[in-house]
Amino acid sequence: MTFAHTDDTAQAFIQRWQHNTASELATSQSFVMDLCDLLGVSKPHPTPELDYMFERPVTFSHGDGSTSAGRIDCYRRGHFVLEAKKLKAGSHTKGFDDGLLRARSQGEAYARALPSSEGRPPFVLVVDVGTVIEVYAEFSKTGGTYTPYPDPRSHRLTLNELARPEVQDRMRRIWTDPESLNPARISAQVTRDVAALLARLAKSLERSPAVQQSSSPAVQQSSSPAVQQSSSPAVQQSRL
Repeated sequence: MTFAHTDDTAQAFIQRWQHNTASELATSQSFVMDLCDLLGVSKPHPTPELDYMFERPVTFSHGDGSTSAGRIDCYRRGHFVLEAKKLKAGSHTKGFDDGLLRARSQGEAYARALPSSEGRPPFVLVVDVGTVIEVYAEFSKTGGTYTPYPDPRSHRLTLNELARPEVQDRMRRIWTDPESLNPARISAQVTRDVAALLARLAKSLERSPAVQQSSSPAVQQSSSPAVQQSSSPAVQQSRL
């Protein structure tokens, strides 16, 4: 499946969805499938393993010993939990922000309700269909607090931002290689790259003609008489 998409493809996706007013139930799965097309990734499909699908069932365990059932809007094992909404509040209102925060809490609860044998996915995605996608991450996979990714200023992606290649690449990695977005892994790779660069630089300097000449026997011999003269009795006497 190709990852190359033209601006026209992205714009067609944006135009189709940004003015959509249908309900969450009627639109969320179609939105996710169109997003998969845009990113060039496989679409959710039911499997016996329940590893990549819509409406993934989970069981909540409560403090009093009781349980209750829930379903994740879209789930990919080891990658993300996606919670979709279609909020009625305007996108620049407190009601809209509060609705997304509630959806984030739901997404985190679903992640923690997954069987421990599956681990916790590193990402929680909160989608308001046709408006924004919010990205939260927790790379320890222990079910800790999911925090805005990559930071609180840029974790909320508007629909128009999905036209940017770097944003598409980030989203694609969530689907295909989420660990490549782990800051700890990125930092370790940078450290390795710097160490390799310094090693190559050191070898290059060792092969440098100037360095080789300064350490050659001829250079050492040419400087030897001067050194010997400076330590001769005559020179030493002149210093007294």
